[in-house]
Amino acid sequence: MQPSTTHHTPATSFQEHRKRPDLRALFEKTIPRLEPFFSNRENLNGNPTEYWAAKLVRDLHPELSEQDAHMLVGAAARYFRERTAAVSA
Repeated sequence: MQPSTTHHTPATSFQEHRKRPDLRALFEKTIPRLEPFFSNRENLNGNPTEYWAAKLVRDLHPELSEQDAHMLVGAAARYFRERTAAVSA
């Protein structure tokens, strides 16, 4: 487990809470590939889009556990949901 770090800038100071910086790096690389799954919230072939997104993550990164893949997909779902809400507002 990696220790959390504190980042200081002239205007702000915050505590980094991420425990898995490796997943954050994968998120940044994977998010463009996941966008099609979240741009249309319809089911695909009767399965929720999260199912297919998790399958793609596992195909792209077979070294990830199923839990890590679902964690990335959950983060992607929040990312696209928040982005969509910001655009709609």
